Amino acid sequence: MRTCRSYTGPMEWTDERPPWLPPIPPPNRGRFRIVLGMVLLFAGLITLFGIAIVGGTAPLLLWWPPVAGGLFLMMSGLLSRRRIT
Repeated sequence: MRTCRSYTGPMEWTDERPPWLPPIPPPNRGRFRIVLGMVLLFAGLITLFGIAIVGGTAPLLLWWPPVAGGLFLMMSGLLSRRRIT
């Protein structure tokens, strides 16, 4: 049975990262944009539903910017998590 001579056992947390490994991305990449987008999206939709429940009408300029902005922030946050190599 052949073994690798440079193998010294499993890596410990105190070991330095080998140079052949790619850099480790931050764990919460894009989380702030995703959360902010969800807050904007839900706030816009809840406002729209609240206005509809009481019988009012909401102009397009009232609910369109928060919904579009929330969707944009969510998409950009999710796309920033995607690694293209």
